[in-house]
Amino acid sequence: MDYRKKLKTRLYTAITMIASGIIFTVFAVFSEVEMASTFGAVFLVMGIARVIQYRRLLNDPEEMRRREIAEHDERNVMLWTKARSLAFVVYIIAMGIAVIVLQMLEMGQEANIVSLCMMGFMIIYWICYFIIVKKN
Repeated sequence: MDYRKKLKTRLYTAITMIASGIIFTVFAVFSEVEMASTFGAVFLVMGIARVIQYRRLLNDPEEMRRREIAEHDERNVMLWTKARSLAFVVYIIAMGIAVIVLQMLEMGQEANIVSLCMMGFMIIYWICYFIIVKKN
């Protein structure tokens, strides 16, 4: 995919984040859900920051070229992949330990929640794995 096109897609995603932020904030005003205003504020601020960032990048061809090289550099891609892999392993191990500790503390309901989150994460992993294998 052309890098300029990729940046425009990211820009549209940021605009969607702004719209989501506005929707959450308006929802919070008319409902009793306090967390909605926090989500709205976060989406709004992050969306605005990203729109500014991507517009500046699209208007500066030299900086856009440097960013494209940085994003597609084989070493950087390898480092990102290794970091994600390590984060995945650490997360799964920590969740497993948390389930064991919670069971030992006789907090069965909390242990079930943590184990369900871990299983959901593993299901997402396997779905993504099979999609990637099928594409390649």
